[in-house]
Parts: sequence; C-alpha cells; structure tokens
Amino acid sequence: MIKNIYIIFLLLLWVFPCCSQEFGSLLTPGEYRRKDNPYYWKNRKPYEGYWQQDVYYKINAVLDDKTDIIHGKEELTYWNNSPHAIGYVYFHLYQNAFQPGSYFDNVSLNSSRPLKFGRYGIQKKGTEVISTKVDGNELHVELDNTILKVYLPRPLQSNDSITFLIEFRTYFEEDCGWRRMSLFSVDNVKHYNIVLWYPRIAMFDRHFGWATDQDLGKEYNGDYGAYNVWLTLPNNYICDGTGLLVNREEVLPADLREKLDINNFRNKPWGEPSSVIIPYDSAATKTWKFQAENVHDFAATADPTYRIGEINYKGLQVVALAQESHAAGWQNAALTALQIIMFYEKATGEYHYPKIIVADAGQGMEYPMVTLDSEFDPYYKYVFSHEIAHQWFYGMVGSNETYSAVLDEGFTQYLTVFALQKFIAEGEPLNFPESSKYISRFTKNYDPYYKYSLFPYLEKALNKRERPLNTHSDAFDDWYQYRLVYYKGATMLFNLQYVLGDSMFFKALQYYFDKWKFCHPYLQDFRDAIIEYTGADLNWFFDQWLETTKTIDYSVKSVKKINKNVNYEIRFHRKGEMQMPIDFTVISKQGMRYNYNIPNTWFQKSTKDTIMPKWFGWGKLYPDYKAYVNIPGGIKDVVIDTTCRLADINLLNNSKKFPYTLKLDGMLDNLPDNRNYEIKYRPDFWYNGYDGVKAGIHFNGDYLAYYHKIRFTLWYNTGLLSNKFILPEIAHKHAPFSFELNYRTLFIKRSNDKTLDIALKYLDGLQYLKLGIEKDISENHNLLFYFKSLYRYGYLDNVYLLYPDEWETGKFNNSINIRYGYEYYLKKGGGLIILQMKAPVMSDFYNYSYINSTILNRYNLWKLTLKSRLFGQYGITGCRGIPIESNLYLSGANPEEMFENKFTRSIGFFDNNFKCARLCRLYST
Repeated sequence: MIKNIYIIFLLLLWVFPCCSQEFGSLLTPGEYRRKDNPYYWKNRKPYEGYWQQDVYYKINAVLDDKTDIIHGKEELTYWNNSPHAIGYVYFHLYQNAFQPGSYFDNVSLNSSRPLKFGRYGIQKKGTEVISTKVDGNELHVELDNTILKVYLPRPLQSNDSITFLIEFRTYFEEDCGWRRMSLFSVDNVKHYNIVLWYPRIAMFDRHFGWATDQDLGKEYNGDYGAYNVWLTLPNNYICDGTGLLVNREEVLPADLREKLDINNFRNKPWGEPSSVIIPYDSAATKTWKFQAENVHDFAATADPTYRIGEINYKGLQVVALAQESHAAGWQNAALTALQIIMFYEKATGEYHYPKIIVADAGQGMEYPMVTLDSEFDPYYKYVFSHEIAHQWFYGMVGSNETYSAVLDEGFTQYLTVFALQKFIAEGEPLNFPESSKYISRFTKNYDPYYKYSLFPYLEKALNKRERPLNTHSDAFDDWYQYRLVYYKGATMLFNLQYVLGDSMFFKALQYYFDKWKFCHPYLQDFRDAIIEYTGADLNWFFDQWLETTKTIDYSVKSVKKINKNVNYEIRFHRKGEMQMPIDFTVISKQGMRYNYNIPNTWFQKSTKDTIMPKWFGWGKLYPDYKAYVNIPGGIKDVVIDTTCRLADINLLNNSKKFPYTLKLDGMLDNLPDNRNYEIKYRPDFWYNGYDGVKAGIHFNGDYLAYYHKIRFTLWYNTGLLSNKFILPEIAHKHAPFSFELNYRTLFIKRSNDKTLDIALKYLDGLQYLKLGIEKDISENHNLLFYFKSLYRYGYLDNVYLLYPDEWETGKFNNSINIRYGYEYYLKKGGGLIILQMKAPVMSDFYNYSYINSTILNRYNLWKLTLKSRLFGQYGITGCRGIPIESNLYLSGANPEEMFENKFTRSIGFFDNNFKCARLCRLYST
C-alpha cells in the first residue's frame, strides 16, 4: 500500500511544473548583496548593530585523474562590513592537516590514534598556494600548517572590499582515514569527493575577531556569500555540487540524462560491475559550471558510475546520485530525501535552498546543498536524516561549529531522531525484517530517541566521560568523548521540549531558526532567542546542560496514607545535582491513572495534568518534596515521567515498585533497558572429568550494563560420563553442586570511573574469593587493585586438575594484586602493556612477592596480523616460599591462571597422561 502511494506521489510531482525561485535562481552571484535578496543579513539583521563579512568566490579548477591533483585559480572578493580596519586576513588550507608534523598529526599521536599518510601526504603535500595577488602584486604570506596569514598591501577599511587572485594545487589521497576530501576506486574507476579543497578565507566576526583554529579533523565554518565554480573533469565523469548547474544541457544533454536515469538499473543485482555509458577519452574533458548564493562553502562529488534519480517539487530539485552497482538499493533515495525535508520544514522552518543532493559517496558528511552518504534503502534513512538536518543547523544557521559544535551536531542529532520517529509513525521501516523467527523474537525494537540520543548520552554520563557541552570541539579528549555533543546535545533539546511542552518548544525553535538563518549565532544567541520567545527565565536550564556535567536523578522515596479520606503523601527525593520540573503518574488499585506536574520555577508549561506547588530547589536546597494527592481506591504505583523523555540516569528508583524483567536469554546483542533491571536466564551445561556432565541454570542481571551486574550459574554435578580413569571408590565423592557468582557495579556516587568487582566460586574443587576495585584512569590507562583467596581442602579437590601434583591443599593462598594496563596504537597495529605486582596477605603459609610485565603486540602486514608476546618476571621468596600453583612455569600459564580459563581448569573425558589415576592411587593408599 505504501509503495503504491509513493508511485502516485512521484507521478504527481512530475505532472505539476516547478515554481520559479523568488530570488537567486540564476542571478549573478555578485548581486548576492542586493536589497531584494530576502536572505541577505543586512536585509534581516538578528539585532541592531549586528554585522558579518561577505564573500564572492569565482573558482576555475581542473582535476587531473592521472595524478589526482586539482589545479585551481580562485578570485575572491571580500567585503569588510565590520567597524574595524583589517591589515591582514587568514585562509584555511584544510588538507594540510593530513601530513607528518601537522597539528592534527600531533594530537593523533598523543591520543594513540596515529594518522595514515598517502603518497602525497608523506611529502607534506595537501593544499599548496602558488601565488596570492591583489592588483597584480604578490602578497607577503606566512604559513602555519592549515592556516595561511596574508598581509594586505594596505588596510582594508570598514565598508570597503578587496579582491584576491590565488593560484593553488590540492592533492587527493586514497584510503587516508579522516580525510574527507576522499578518493577511492569503484569498478576500476576513481571516485572523487571534492570537499574542503580550495583556500577558504577564515571568519572574522564580533565574537572572535579572526577564527584561526587549526584543522584537527572536527568541524568547519565560513562566511556567507556567493560562488561561481567551474570544475573541469575527465569526460566520463558525472558530477554535481553546491548550487545550480548552469550548463546542464551542455554536460547532461537529454539523451545522456535518460541513459543515466537510476530507474534503468532498478533490477541490477547489488554489487554487479557497472556498465560503461561514457567511454573514457584521456584527451577529452567536460567543464561543470555551478552557481550558488547564500552559502558559506562549495563542495562537489564526481564518479563515472553515478546514476541519477531526481524529483522536482515546488522549485526544489532533489537529486540522488548512486553508483550503478548500488542503484537497486537507491531507487527511493530522492523521495526519501524529500520526505525528510518536509519533516524538518514542519518542525524548524522552510528549506531555502533550490537543491539538495544525496550521494552514494562512501561517507557521512554535509556541505551546503550536498550530503555525502552511504548504506542503502531502508538503512540509509538514518544517514540521510542526519546529513540533511545539517542543511538547517550548519547550512542555513551558520554557527561556528568549531567553537560550539553542539549548535551543529546536537541540533542535527535532535532532528535526526525526529525524522526517524516520523518514519516509524508513518509505518515505514528503518531496517529489513529479521532473517529468522528466533532473531525476531529476541531482538528488541527501540524508540529512536533512546537508541540515538538518550542511551549514548547515559552511557557517557555513567562512565564520567563527559565535558560540558559548551566546550570547544577540539578540546574533547578523543572522538568517543566528542560524540557527546551529538547525544547530550540532542537529549538536552528533548528535555527542553519536556520543560516547555511540545507546542511552545517547536515555536521557540522556529523563532531561533528564523532569527539567525544565514547569520552566525553562538550559544548565548540561542539561549537568548529561546528566552525571548518564551518570556521565561530558562537560564537555570541552559546553565546546567551547557556549562556543567550534572545529571538528573529523581526518586520516589515513600508513599504513605495520611488519613481515612484516601489522602496520600508521596515523598520525592532529588539525588542528582540537576534540577528539572517533573511529571508523575499515580496508578490506583482500580487501574485509574492520575497525572500531575511539579514545576521547578514560576514557569508552567501548557498541560492537562494537575499542577502541584512548585519544587524550588537545587544542590543542598530542598532535596526532598512532598506531594499530597487524593486517590480513590488506594495507590498501586507511582511513576515519575512515564514518557521517559526526562534524562534520568537511574529509573530503578522512579517508581514505588522496583521495575524488573525476567526473560529467557536469547544470547543476542541488544541495548540495555533503562526502564527495568533486566534478569535473563538460560540453561547451562558443562563437563569435567570428575563431575561428569554438569547440568545447571545461568542468570544474567544488570541495569544499563553498568550497575549491579550479576552473573550467577548453579550446576548439579551428575557424574554421568565421568573420566574412566577415576577410581570407583572416589568416583562419586565429587561435590553434588557447584556455583559461580560474579558481581560488578560502578560506584553510583560521583566516582563513576571506579568499579567494584566481587567473585565467589565453589567450583571444580576450589573455594575462590575475589574483591577488587578497578579504575579507568583514561581511555588508554587502567588500574586494578584486588584481593584474592584460593583454597583446596584435600586430595579429592585436586582430582579435578590437569596437573594434580601442582596445587597445594589445606593452605589458604591469599594475595594482594595490583595490575596496571596501557593500550597503545601504532600506524599498522597496536598492543597492550600489563604491569602486575603480587604479594601474600592474611596468610602464615607463604612469604614472597613478585612483579611481572607482559607486552602483547600486533602488527598488520598486508592481509596478515602478526602477534607477539614478551613476558618478564622478577620475584623474591622468603623461608616459607611461594604456592606451587602461583609459581612461574616456563611451559606457560601456571595452575592458578589455568583455573581462570574454563577449558583448562579441569580434566576432560580422556586421561591426562595418567596423572589423575596416579593421584587416585595415592589417595587409595
């Protein structure tokens, strides 16, 4: 049914002609500054006295596919609208980040994530500026890696302009990781993503003056203006990019366009090599001419195997570019992109550009009117939703995303979740049905808010891997931590929606977008815009979410009946440091639901819920609150925030009843459930030569995979199929039951980077206790401190062992252990360094201490991985010596270490060189 609706919709789109643009469809870009440009900042200043700079780029570039070099000439007209005279300017040369000795190389090495360099990068060739002239005169320049400082021949006065003539070369590299200006092979031809490729003038604004951040692989920003770009490519390439293609009939005549239509390849098997539609001629080229206004960058993508899907709707050109070998999975790409734009226009504001491109380009990245994507239908809905959302919060609202990435990635992630929720609401799948009934039964479905926003934020909050959202994008320790701006940023907006209510939130968001589109806001401007629209003091909200790492944790402390008239006192407690208004629901014993709202300030959102007196408090101020309700029939349960939008880090205390689930364990990877303590069970069978078949049951229990993680297995030791070398007189003297219990949890109070670890076992003749504390010092450094006690009562306990003579009985082997681990990364591999110290404690049986070191290294050589292990140990023993089971063995792991591996802790079905039989004879004597 949905498919039929799509087909009808597509036919209607083609029947109705597109409307002409109000401004800028084919105007000379130099007229970007005209008074009839509705998007030019001077015609719609966000406030009186605001200013920003203007640019007009004319670029003529030739791509040599034999050398993978772009040769370009750039004519840049730059208008100084600031009140200041300017004596010099700065340009970004982004591709210089990917060379030895660069700032990005340095931070990557110090983060143990070394960069890969290609043939040009190793020669320190990224973007080379050959000449920089004004009025025919060469200018003095200073190069500092990705920033080029250019001294002007005379100060550029306020309200004056200057035109630069720049000649440059930029080098493509293949398979160089973070380098977004990418080159890769498709069906024996080259694919080029032509991005971040030309000298781009840095922003000069009211906040920073010059924004001269070195490129460290994060985000980018620039001034709005207009572009005329001519790209000359080999004749067989299909290209599209930012702006309108003004020579379409020349480079894509009707007959060629018909051959390239994506519908021609609807039934082509996925991955089958592409056909050749335009034969390659090494001497022939085509020039693709683009023109764009109201943009701050230009990007393009080119591939001989691109096939084109296209929709024209109300003046908007929606273009899908898919490699022919992927065309079958991209049939609905243009329509999907149009749907997403419609979703966002309703939530945020109108899409003001004349074109949008979704390109099968092997990555996920955004540029004005261009998104570089991957995947296939329906999986590409996520990447489309995310990259298209950037057209609002990066494209049309031009925040300095290098400085305040949350204004870009956080807002974009919010819209991504919004679009995915809309797809689900309209019955459209986000992935294929599961391949089997078993997988379908045990695979969870998640709301996109939880999967793509709330849970990733909670994971970082629980691990204390946070920074305040108002952090420079380059100041995050690593990429894992940087992703916080995506997830916490989106979660912040969902919680602002929770505070304001849906209607006011979307109106406030639209007000911010409309006020700041085609301008350059900062976080304070966003805060001010929301407060201006709502008329409410929301500084408490923004201060917490943007400037701190405080978390939300409310709990239902008690429910008490206070008189015979079914009046109840419900006591809430704020355990977290962050304050929020809270909604709560009371469920009566008759099943009736009563909804309430507790404001935390004078502001009250529009709601049908019963409004309670405000709870004004934070930190040590009023951590407790009493709500009085009248519930006929009595209270069955009280639940805080049944919508689960509130980013509470611990929902186990959000209700009167302890929430848990008990389910059969399907052994599939799923996200943890933040609403319940999850308990899973499954049968467990194992075997050793003395107990025979061990039939048992295994339980897993945890909350969010971090708190109160319990692993418990109980076995009944049947004796069936026991080792034939066990003597009959002792064959049935094994323990009837054995168990293994492990408990692990993060410390809930403040120090969530510390973990408590407890293990208790009565297993295979060993009584085992372990108590430890583990601390993640950083991403690469880990410290573990633990006490361990081992005890075997007598010879019968040694019957289990592969080497029964090599474990002492009747003596407690108690030790204190300290283990330090450091994980490192190399260009072609990495490894782990372990340093461990051990000494006896609470024992009169032994007197020793030792320290050892292990270096595990891996090296990737072509398609092979070479692994090595280097071990060294130094120890001191006293008169009482060291337990034989803890000694150093040249043959490998000692018996104590072998016990930790379920495959080596005990004998199997076959005799182990008659050692077990020898021990049994010793016992019988």
